[in-house]
Amino acid sequence: MAPPLEMKRNKLLLITSSGGGGHIQAAKAQAAKALSENPNTEIIQKDILIDMASKRLGKGFVYLWNSSQKRGNVKFLMFLQKNVPTADIVFGSFIFLRTLYVLLKEGIDQIVDTQPVGTFAIIKAIKLARKITGKPLKLEKIVTELPTDNVIHFFKPIKLLSATDRSLIKLITTVPLLKENQTAEGFWKKNCGLSENEVCYESFPLRTSFKQYLNTVRNRNERMKILIHVNSNEEKYLVSDSIKRGFITSEIYRDKIAVNIETDDKVSTILLGSQPTEEATLKYLKNYIELMQRTAADEKHLLFVFCNSHTQHKNSLLKKVHYLIQKIDAFPHNLTVVPMCFQNDDVISALYYRSDATFTRSGGLTAMELMSVAQGQIWIHSEVRHSTMDSNNLGKGMPIWEMGNASYLQHKKGARFITPETFIDSCHSYFLPAHSKASIG
Repeated sequence: MAPPLEMKRNKLLLITSSGGGGHIQAAKAQAAKALSENPNTEIIQKDILIDMASKRLGKGFVYLWNSSQKRGNVKFLMFLQKNVPTADIVFGSFIFLRTLYVLLKEGIDQIVDTQPVGTFAIIKAIKLARKITGKPLKLEKIVTELPTDNVIHFFKPIKLLSATDRSLIKLITTVPLLKENQTAEGFWKKNCGLSENEVCYESFPLRTSFKQYLNTVRNRNERMKILIHVNSNEEKYLVSDSIKRGFITSEIYRDKIAVNIETDDKVSTILLGSQPTEEATLKYLKNYIELMQRTAADEKHLLFVFCNSHTQHKNSLLKKVHYLIQKIDAFPHNLTVVPMCFQNDDVISALYYRSDATFTRSGGLTAMELMSVAQGQIWIHSEVRHSTMDSNNLGKGMPIWEMGNASYLQHKKGARFITPETFIDSCHSYFLPAHSKASIG
């Protein structure tokens, strides 16, 4: 019997961005997919801002982006997004030269891009590399937002390309959210200058752990264990001491804490992005505790609260959450709050799948993951600073691309908008005892 043919070695250039978590997450998912299809794939990953534009300025931009996410500064995020065309002009020559250098030096066979910056320069580098090497290179552009008219930062640079240059792009996304009387063909012509048959509809670029929950209906008799990873003894103390105020016991190990979720536990998750908005997270936690105190719910509630990274002896969000939990005298007897620093996708996917309610922002990959596995109610956070129940006004408290993702989730998953100020009115029924809901119905 002849030995199996060895798969051809493939060199993949993976272009991504550290600004926000979604681009990196999509890149990781794409890397895992490429290796599963061909284990001989060699992956060369480059950050568009740090590696291809300017290391110093790129790191500065990433810091500004992530810190603005953390503060919930929508206006500044919009300012940065609107200046993507400016960045393309300023850094275009650097991106062109460095992309071309990598393509030729490494002998790249495939290019995948998960971010919106530098499209024109990358295409020009690909055109020249095609002439020099004779390889039929194309740019596989993965859109890390749900496709709506609001994804301007991804779509506009493509539309501005010539027809010849657009032919070198393979746009990878999912079915768009259409307005009344709008067709998919019309959507892509309007936003990208492409016909629908030039767009490749694929499944979401999900991280591996999310795939186990795809097309799965949650078993109501299913118990689950969540393993929370901790990075220091102080972090372990803050998490475990917060849990002690509740009704469950945790299992504490060297670098993790295990929390068991029972079948009748009501599970909620607060996860406001990869760089959680601190002020809003604390307000949601306060409101959650207040509603538990008001309603005297007979159900046991487990509330998982995601924080950003914790540095020892610093007043991090994790430390603020711990302090808030400890200072409340009449802490609800049937509530356990489980704070944690940002976790691997195995924890996030399990909680999206198990949660009866998720309080979240509508970043692109977050929205895709919720679309794929969430089975409870989805509430999408808005940074509007006054109390309003008008969804149009609430939408103004989000960056334009997140507003588009939120609309997609609203239409496809019944998601609702929320602010800390509208939490009490919006979520009151969620906390009512089961028999009260039945009588209301």
